[in-house]
Amino acid sequence: MTSATICIDARMIQASGIGTYLQGLLGALSKMDTGDCSLSLLGDPALLPSGAWTREALTAPIYSLCEQWRVPLAFRRQNAALLHSPHYNMPWLLASRTIVTVHDMIHLKFPEFWPSRFARAYAHFFFHRVIPNARAVLTVSENTKRDLMEVLSIPENRITVTYPAVDHVRFSANPPTDEREFDRLGLPRDYLLYVGNLKEFKNVPRLVEAYRQVRARRPDCPELVLAGRNFIPGFDREIRRTPGIRWIGDLRRDTLPALYRHALFFIFPSLYEGFGLPPLEAMASGTPVLCSNRASLPEVVGQAALMIDPDTTEELAAAMERLIQDSALRKELSIKGTARAALFSWDRMARQTLEVYKRCLA
Repeated sequence: MTSATICIDARMIQASGIGTYLQGLLGALSKMDTGDCSLSLLGDPALLPSGAWTREALTAPIYSLCEQWRVPLAFRRQNAALLHSPHYNMPWLLASRTIVTVHDMIHLKFPEFWPSRFARAYAHFFFHRVIPNARAVLTVSENTKRDLMEVLSIPENRITVTYPAVDHVRFSANPPTDEREFDRLGLPRDYLLYVGNLKEFKNVPRLVEAYRQVRARRPDCPELVLAGRNFIPGFDREIRRTPGIRWIGDLRRDTLPALYRHALFFIFPSLYEGFGLPPLEAMASGTPVLCSNRASLPEVVGQAALMIDPDTTEELAAAMERLIQDSALRKELSIKGTARAALFSWDRMARQTLEVYKRCLA
């Protein structure tokens, strides 16, 4: 195979989930010998990391019509052979030369949570008309792979699962040397914690209702801390009316490791996740995890978390109360969770991705 350039669309490198995916992938690729594959990153040069790659300026807004022609132009300027699109908004003109990463199929599985008709139509077009024509599809869990096969009829041999991971230096049970950013939050120790966007499919309203039930039975119930942006109309007012809940909004990622470490346990009752990075970050931090038994979450936590049916408020409340009372169970989950999180590696994920690059070039 002769030398070939692969462009990676890195415009979303500062986004939450996809940004973490790109940062982990590029961090691991920067330490590897890519052989006959040369890499070029597309995005804002001020935000792109340095490494053994070139950087091509590209600032087309995500989900815009102009990205459909600006990305191909940047691709051609690099005389590239393949494009890796880390999200479903891949350029349809380059579909046959694109490797696309599909993180989840929330737009198709739960359309009721996307009130914008344009957003639903946009996602429907790309999932049904563009993604099936990609040269290869990467995804982050076996659950999403099954969704791709069942909903879009994509053949199994065209889909490769590459599990994300966490930065095991940042997310660990060892206390950091500097917690000033965390201290500014003024949180008590041993709070209950949820990290993630406040959205309906993440089941946060049910979590708030379950917390009310626990607090009604246990006046000594620790505070519940919610970290993330609210996307539910009017939900911010409901949170503020609920005693014992502290909503701290969106946080810098530098604050997250300490936020996980000081929690009594972490709660993630989501109805659907493509992967579910917050439970993995919590487990790597030594924090016990309580999560739902839906979608990809059993793949992520294995036997290292307390899992519940996320459709039952009473079951969620009972599990929260059990973990508050049972320190031995919390310790057991902490030990199991740390070991489970160690199984996930950005290096392994990057090697698998590089193998797909080379297979598509062959």
